[in-house]
Amino acid sequence: MGWVPGALRHRRLRLLLTGRGLGDLGAEMLPVAMVGLVLVEHGPLLLGLVLGGRGATGSLFALLTGALLTRVRKSTALVFNDTVQAAVMAAFALGPDAAWWPLVLAALSGVSGSVAEPAAGSMMPLIVPAERLREANALRNIVGRAAGITGPALAGVLVVVLDVRTVFWLIAALFVVCAGVLALIRETPPIGERTTETMGASLRAGLCEVVRRPWVLAIIAVATLQAPTTLAPGFVLLPIVVADSYPAPVYGLALSCMAAGQLVGGVLSTRWNPARPGLVSLVGTLFFPLPLLGLALTVPAPILLTGYVATGAGFMLFGVYWYTALQRSIPQERLSVVIGVDQVGSFGLEPVGYAVAGALAQAVGARPVLYWAAVVGITTSLLPLLVPGVDRLADPEPER
Repeated sequence: MGWVPGALRHRRLRLLLTGRGLGDLGAEMLPVAMVGLVLVEHGPLLLGLVLGGRGATGSLFALLTGALLTRVRKSTALVFNDTVQAAVMAAFALGPDAAWWPLVLAALSGVSGSVAEPAAGSMMPLIVPAERLREANALRNIVGRAAGITGPALAGVLVVVLDVRTVFWLIAALFVVCAGVLALIRETPPIGERTTETMGASLRAGLCEVVRRPWVLAIIAVATLQAPTTLAPGFVLLPIVVADSYPAPVYGLALSCMAAGQLVGGVLSTRWNPARPGLVSLVGTLFFPLPLLGLALTVPAPILLTGYVATGAGFMLFGVYWYTALQRSIPQERLSVVIGVDQVGSFGLEPVGYAVAGALAQAVGARPVLYWAAVVGITTSLLPLLVPGVDRLADPEPER
């Protein structure tokens, strides 16, 4: 079966994909369940604080969890996270109606969840050979995207037919099964001297790995800039402009088209190994500003939706090639910290962008903000190519 990626021959990868797939499904069901619980009982303000607090704490703690991962097995950290998530879901189901309770639980879920991406990303080189890393990363992203499509829909149906607290028990069960599957993975433990290293030393060493590779620093810097100025306005203002200028189904169709594009990009990345993955990745990120211009100009819906398909594919290609490059270039003992830095850079300022974009849209209108977001995205996406090594996502070859 030549169409089956060779990476799937590795048992530990199959376990990781199965476990993380169940955990991702639970994580994607959670926001819908929160809407059913928090919105009905406490209103939209608390719901925004709960959802925003969970995301913000997850991003901000990624650096610390990345440093912690230098001294424990990555699989152990993932099992711990899923166990905590299961306990949090049970607490949602059992907890009081007080407003502070979901805020505390959401923050705890975010802090614990901050370990997932650095742990899974830094574990990958320990469970598959280097030549299979690209395939393995593509498969992991495909599984995550599939959960992103099915999770909200499944939760939406369950919230209608079941009591919302029962839905939280079902999500808790998913995390329990996820923890059990991931417990079967036993990758190589950290070497002895890393387990006694202080967290401060781990952080400094990881940051040094970023700084000494200008191509890594350039990509993270642009992501840090674009998260609040391009990505956040694009997602916040999409439903506003659609409600004003397009038929109501276009909002849901745009998100579905992006998800479909991500699946296409994931499948493509299992087969395509370009000579210049950095160039391909950055060109792929250019697709996102184009639908923002389309929204501002009110282009026909089919053109707009095609842009979101291309956006999804571009994002997926970037994610696969970027993670593969980090896993091949960063020393294993520093990889979790570098991924943590990347997580903070990519998502840390996004909540700020949501708030600012909403305020600006109310003050001057959504379309001027979209124009600005598109211009920033277009003008900055290819800037990293000026840095040596970015086009190949690898250290430049020394001159002879």
